[in-house]
Amino acid sequence: MKTLIIGTGYAGLNAFHVIKDAELVSDNSTFIFYTAYLRSLFFGGKFSKKLNFIKEEKVIEYDLKSKWVKTTKNEYNVDNLIVAAGCDKNEIINTINTIVRKDKVSISSEDPFNDYLAIQIAFYLRKLGKEVKYNGRYMDYLGDKISSTILKYTEKYGIKYTEKAEDILPSCKPSYPFNFFKVNEYLQYENSFIIGDLISGFPKLGELAMRSGIYVGNYILGKTKKPFKPIFITIIDTGREGIHIRSDRLWGGSTEIVKVSKIRQLMKRFIEKYYLIRNGKMGFLYYL
Repeated sequence: MKTLIIGTGYAGLNAFHVIKDAELVSDNSTFIFYTAYLRSLFFGGKFSKKLNFIKEEKVIEYDLKSKWVKTTKNEYNVDNLIVAAGCDKNEIINTINTIVRKDKVSISSEDPFNDYLAIQIAFYLRKLGKEVKYNGRYMDYLGDKISSTILKYTEKYGIKYTEKAEDILPSCKPSYPFNFFKVNEYLQYENSFIIGDLISGFPKLGELAMRSGIYVGNYILGKTKKPFKPIFITIIDTGREGIHIRSDRLWGGSTEIVKVSKIRQLMKRFIEKYYLIRNGKMGFLYYL
């Protein structure tokens, strides 16, 4: 069966690594690991890698029902169409670049599910010696233990709460020519699969995107027919330790785990290097 994957971010690459016998199309053959990219905006460092197995083509038309795609170079009619085109993060990056130049910052996120990003930026800014205030929910949608831990460490490092923030992280926009899609429990919309940031209602989170790609890859190969089970996993670097968060409360589950340690901060540094070495493949980190 012929499979086409559109997009070379977290989701698309992990679907490709699972299926292997698939065509991978993107308007950019460079993989950007945004966790490392975010840190590089404050402290420098490597965050991207050119991948030679990507067909560099721009999608100009598509039909999810018939699984047809037209690019600047080819037309595709396939058995399995996976759309993993992701979000356009340029506006977010531009906002962060503006924030970094300021000495006093009051930060929030337009999208409450991007709260983790605002909190991580707040910690990075404090490490740079900036005066930082925060407005948001302390990720309370993931559970009380997680929220109270985030509150504890923001207070510990002098990130004060404000009723109104001036520096607002914008929501990411779907990459042209796609939209956000409300998928079923198998990550399907019409006759195609939607994975990663284009799933409507999901947090725009790298770990979650990777898991969606792995799931769809296994589904197509017949290795699973169970519904996708989303989970929110991230590590927030306070500057001295890592806050490791794992929760499915957002989807009605009961999992809520939060652990804090220096080794989890080091784990985040390892992850930033690992994914570039592994061409975006999640590998054994799926089980952490």
